[in-house]
Amino acid sequence: MSLLVVGCNHHSADLALLERLAVPADEMPKALRSLTGMEHVVEAVVLSTCNRVEIYAHVTRFHPGLQELRGWLAERGDIHPQDLDELQYSYHDDRAAAHLFAVIGGLDSMIVGERQIAVQVKQAMETAREEGTARRMLQRLFRQAVSVGRRVRTDTAISTGASSMVDVGLETVACRLGGTLVDRHVSIVGAGKIGALTAERVASLGVSRVEVWNRSHDKARRLAERVGGHVVPPLGLLDTLAAADVVVCTTGAPDPVLDLDLVTRALARRLDTQGPLVLLDLAVPRNVDPACHELDGVVIVDVEDVRRSAESGVTGEVIAEARAIVEHEAQRFLTWTRTAQVEPTIRSVRSFAEEVRTSELERLSGKLSGMDDRQRDAVEALTRGIVNTLLHGPTVRLKQLADGGGAEHHAEALRELFDLPEHLVTDPVPGEATADLDADLDLDDELA
Repeated sequence: MSLLVVGCNHHSADLALLERLAVPADEMPKALRSLTGMEHVVEAVVLSTCNRVEIYAHVTRFHPGLQELRGWLAERGDIHPQDLDELQYSYHDDRAAAHLFAVIGGLDSMIVGERQIAVQVKQAMETAREEGTARRMLQRLFRQAVSVGRRVRTDTAISTGASSMVDVGLETVACRLGGTLVDRHVSIVGAGKIGALTAERVASLGVSRVEVWNRSHDKARRLAERVGGHVVPPLGLLDTLAAADVVVCTTGAPDPVLDLDLVTRALARRLDTQGPLVLLDLAVPRNVDPACHELDGVVIVDVEDVRRSAESGVTGEVIAEARAIVEHEAQRFLTWTRTAQVEPTIRSVRSFAEEVRTSELERLSGKLSGMDDRQRDAVEALTRGIVNTLLHGPTVRLKQLADGGGAEHHAEALRELFDLPEHLVTDPVPGEATADLDADLDLDDELA
C-alpha cells in the first residue's frame, strides 16, 4: 500500500483553475466519499484553501491509485487529464509526508511562515475523520504533521514577522486608499475563520466602523460583538455595500456572493464624496463576480493581487533549518510505515500460535481435569510464556528489518512457512493507534 498526495497550488496553477478545483465545506463530505469509493483508494483527506487543492490518499496500488486521483482532479476542474499533468504535482510515501510537513510548517505557503495553514490542515483532517475517510495511516500522518508544524515554528524563526494573507490583503487595500485604513468604514462578508481574523485585524487599525454580514445572523452577531462592531442583517448586504469604503469577502460560497447586479445597485446609492468602493476578495472560489471589474467606481483586490504583493522576509538559513526538521520527520514516518506493513504478518503469526496453544490445551483437557484452579492458571501462564518467548526474537528482528526497508520478503516467507490461514492474514485494524508517536499526540487537543 502507498501514501499519495496529488494537487495544484499557487506555484503550479492560476486562480481560475484553483477556483474550479476548490471544494467548499458543504461539498467536502460528498467529495471525500467519492474518493474513497474508488477501487484503489482506502483513505482520503482533501486540503482545499485559497492557495491549494490537494488530495492525500492511502491507496492499495500506486499507479492505478495515482490515475484515479488525477482523474478525479481533472473531472472536478473540467480540464483534460493531459492538460492537468503540467499543472499538478504528485508525491508518494516519505515524499508525500515531507510535502505535508512543509505545508503545515508554512514552507510551501505564498507567505512563508504564515500560521493560518496549520489551522486549515487540522480542519481538513478533522472533517475526514468525522466522515470516516481518514483512518489509521492518514490519522497517523496528520497527527505527526501537527507536531511537525509546532516544532518548525518553535525551533526556528520562520514565523518571526510573518504576515497572513489577510495582513497582506489589508496592506494592499490601504495602499490603494492612500496608505491607511484609519477612519474608514469596513464591512466583512463572512464570519468564518478568515472573516474572524479579518475583523480582528481591521478593528485594531483605527477604522471608523466595522460591520459583519453572514448568512447565519447569529454567527455574524457573535463576531461583531467580539470586535466591537455592528451586525448587518441577512437582507442588509446592499445597504452595507452602499455605505462602506472597503468590503472584505471571506465566505466559502461556491458562487459569487457579490454579483454584478448587487454591486451595480450599491454603486447607484453611493454619494460622490464617498470615493471608490474597494472590494478585497480573499475567497477561492471568488466571492466577487469578475464582471464587476468593468464597473466604474469599483476597485477589486483579489488573491492574485495579494500574491503579487506578498514578499517573504524569511532568510535562506531559517528555511534550511525548517527543511532539516521536515526531512527528519519524513524519515520517521517512513520508518513507521515500513513497520506497519509487517504488522499484519506479525499479528497473524501470533494469532496462529495462540490458536495452536489453545487447541492443544483443549485436546489435553481430559488429562488436565484433575488440576485445581491454581494449577490450571500455572499451566495457562506456562504455555503462554513459551509462545511469547519463541515469537519474541523473530518479531523484534522483523521490525528491525522493516526499519531498513527490507522486511517484506521475510514477512512473505513467514506467511509461507507457517501456511497461515487466510482469515488470519489481515490488514491493519482501521483507526488502530500506534505506541511510539501516537501516545504523546492527541488530535482533539491539537484542534481545540
